[in-house]
Amino acid sequence: MSIPLLFDVSGGELIVILLFVLLFFGSKGIPDIARTLGRTMRQVRDASNEVQREIQRGANDVRRTMEEQRRTMLDQEVPTPQPPPALKEPEAEANKPD
Repeated sequence: MSIPLLFDVSGGELIVILLFVLLFFGSKGIPDIARTLGRTMRQVRDASNEVQREIQRGANDVRRTMEEQRRTMLDQEVPTPQPPPALKEPEAEANKPD
């Protein structure tokens, strides 16, 4: 039973990759690579969070502007004039048989 890893790399392949990295960079270079990779990941995450904050700020500004415009429109709304009440016919004329 194999456990799927990132990019479908098996355990044996992962060991070969780690040995290659150890031989290529040496034992002193690996911490520097890990540190650089960690900083890069942090910068990407911070940039992503900043983009999300900017989008949220923009959406809030739009929402606030729409609310202000809506309130302004409601405050300026002029009531529609009511039609005059219908004149009542005298009851004598209303009760006449045809």
